[in-house]
Formats: sequence, structure tokens, C-alpha cells
Amino acid sequence: MKINVSIIIPVYRAEDTLKKSINSINNQNIDLEKKIEILLVIDDGKNYKKIVPRMGENISLRFLKTNGIKTGPGNARNIGLEKARGEYIGFLDADDEWSENYLKKMYELAKKNGLTFAPTRVYKNNVLIKEFSGKDKGYLCLSDIGETPCSFHPLVKKNLINKFENNRSQDVYNTAILLNKKNKVKMIDNDYYKLNIQKESVTREKGFSMKIDQAYRKYQIKSLKMNNLKVSKIFAFRRIKNKKYMEWAKNNKKGFYEYLCEERNG
Repeated sequence: MKINVSIIIPVYRAEDTLKKSINSINNQNIDLEKKIEILLVIDDGKNYKKIVPRMGENISLRFLKTNGIKTGPGNARNIGLEKARGEYIGFLDADDEWSENYLKKMYELAKKNGLTFAPTRVYKNNVLIKEFSGKDKGYLCLSDIGETPCSFHPLVKKNLINKFENNRSQDVYNTAILLNKKNKVKMIDNDYYKLNIQKESVTREKGFSMKIDQAYRKYQIKSLKMNNLKVSKIFAFRRIKNKKYMEWAKNNKKGFYEYLCEERNG
């Protein structure tokens, strides 16, 4: 059976959020003839079969396991990529959601261009804090990844995407590599990727900023060695932004996305 879209969801300590994330896929307003598979890549060794909702028509769900516990989202996404049967690959985190026309619009644009993105809307307690998108209205450019250091998740033809790194922010690095090839990519409008800030969000972990800086440095050096100077520059910008956050965080008990939102609103 031909699969149009494979959706990869790394799952780690997601008992309270996974059902809502999957239901945001179930509730997509998309042609029912489209065949969709959801790949839940379990990275905490737990059994999620009892909490997943019933799948909608033409949506199948597969459970995969990583080769350990807390091996990281990069490893989980790579396992999903290896097993994915879809022509196009989408990504959703186990505590985030999609707006109802997200997949329909993303699929239409990806079929034309091979790759597309959506704006990222950041929510806290189901209240919109801020929307992040490209400076060039309707497009996402490589420079946006340095100036707006949040995550943008692609819908991409499978043969265009690279394996993920095992460092932090590997999704950001992959996005930068994709944009470096395309220069700029048309984004969908009005619909969005919903990023939910959680109490136990990774961005709130102790030492988060130092670990992120180490990852950015690795991507910066790797890009230089590969002569990807534009990508290296992006991660240099991200390191500067991260340093500003570390200074801000000394006097604030808030996470990284709250900082980005306050900075934008200021």
C-alpha cells in the first residue's frame, strides 16, 4: 500500500501529552484518500498502547523502540526515517500539536517544492504567546534560523532529508541544511505548528544553555569543515543569542521560549 505521508513522533515521558498530539493528526482536514502513517518511536521503554486514541480513516499507527532509554530525539527520528514508508516525512513532538489544516496545506506545497514549513506558534497553558515565521513574508530563509532561534519542522520528500545528529538541536541543524540547499522555502499561511511550553520542558533543564552552546559549537565547526559557511554563521548567531539568554536568565526564572517572546515583544 502506498503511503503518502509518514509522521515521526519521538516519545519520551509523554503520558500526559501524547494523546492530544495524536488527536491533532486525527483531526486534520485532509483528503481521506491520503494514506498516512504515524511512527511512535518510544525512547523511554514504556507501553503507550493503552493511551493512544483510535485512529481516523486511512491513518495507521506503528510502535517502534529505540535501542535504549533516553537515547535522544535525533536517534529516535533516525529510527523513524529508516522504517518510514511514506513519500513525504513530517515531524511532530509528543507534547505539541498541529492546527487543523496544517497537513493539507503542507502536503500541497511539499508536492510542488519538495519541502515546506509552517509558522511556529508558542503556547503556554493554551494561551498564545508568540508566532515565529520568516522575515520575508510567506517564506523561510536560512538567515531566519539564526535570527529566530526556535524550531521549524518541515514536511519534506524523503529522499531530500539527511540523518539527524545525536546532539541537541539536531532538528535545527537539519532545517539549516535543508534551507542551505534551497535558499528560501515557501511557508503555509494561517495554519501553524503549535509548540506547547511544558513545566518540564527541555528548555527549563538545569544547564540547558551550556549544553545548547556546546551543540551549536559542534554544528558551527562541522559546517566550517564542510565549507558550509552560511550554516556555520547561523550557529554563530545562535550562540550569541544563547549567551544573551544566559545573561537574562540570571534575573528571571523563566525558560528560553519565554525569553524569545519577551525579546520580540520588547
